[in-house]
Amino acid sequence: MAKSRLADVAIWGRIPPPIGGMAVHLQRLIPHLQSAGISVHMYSVGRATPPHPEVTQVAHRRLRWLLGLLLWRSEPLHYVLSDATSARFAAACLSFFGRSKVVLRVGGASLEQAAASRSLIERVMVRFAIRNASAVIGVSEKICGLATSLGAKRVLHVPGFIAGDFEDKPVPPEVSDFLSLGGGPVVLASGEVQPKESDLYGAYTLLDLLEHISGLRLVFYAYRITLDAVQQELLAKEIEKRGLKTRFLLFRSATDLVPAMRCCDLMVRPTTSDGDSNAIREALHLNLPVVASDCVNRPTGVTTYPVRDRDALVAAVVKVLNDLEGERQRLRSLPKPDYAYPIIELFRELLEHQP
Repeated sequence: MAKSRLADVAIWGRIPPPIGGMAVHLQRLIPHLQSAGISVHMYSVGRATPPHPEVTQVAHRRLRWLLGLLLWRSEPLHYVLSDATSARFAAACLSFFGRSKVVLRVGGASLEQAAASRSLIERVMVRFAIRNASAVIGVSEKICGLATSLGAKRVLHVPGFIAGDFEDKPVPPEVSDFLSLGGGPVVLASGEVQPKESDLYGAYTLLDLLEHISGLRLVFYAYRITLDAVQQELLAKEIEKRGLKTRFLLFRSATDLVPAMRCCDLMVRPTTSDGDSNAIREALHLNLPVVASDCVNRPTGVTTYPVRDRDALVAAVVKVLNDLEGERQRLRSLPKPDYAYPIIELFRELLEHQP
């Protein structure tokens, strides 16, 4: 997409599809920025994504694009959501050479992994990026602490969740058919389905949960399945062997979780590591009770259990199911923060102090 003028903010990221915490964050943030009079232009710097009228694809010409920013034209502020060390380093070069202000957003374990990398080059690059960014936004206190220890000039803790308009959309037909079967409470989970030995999002752990609580049913929204054909067959056989075929729906989709959240009784997130989880904050905003592992500090209102402790997970779910209305009432009394506001204020400040 050709541009005749520069926007106020260049965003390095993508909006759905595909679905994901960062993508939804951007999708919801952009209208807030535009309402505040801040113009934006998006660049997809990662792997090629489906064409979008508001996104410029630079995945296949990153070097030429970056040189253009360094030597020719560059937006005054760059908001970088890519978790690639190379992208963060490239953006920091704009700040280092005085071309633009740069805000790095960190939403997961990428910063920690890069800082502890066996590659000296990667460790040097990530420290350069963090130290030369105008600001680093971390979605959790742990990430903010790490950014500070790496020498960040300015660190802000701002979760990625931003409330949307929440249109009353129907759930997909496959999910609707599953929900209409009735016969017990329905749990919602989401994430990626990985091999059993890694299982970051706990798909196999959730099978154990269903076995321990009779009548419980579960919908797993999988935005990605990283199983080969053999592993998928093994998972299908395991579901069949446990007698869970009618109680476990693996729904491969990148669609919005909100319609399903409105139809389910509880959300469970048995992750072994996490950033902050937009999905959890979305559920809390909609007054849907949440049970999650304590692999990171969870928001107020979440019922937590020790990570990888399956008996504790079962006990926590039973406890919440036994008092669903009480849990919902407690969630209704919680404040509903606006996490777009601190980002807008930061952008305004940085734009006002351009050299």
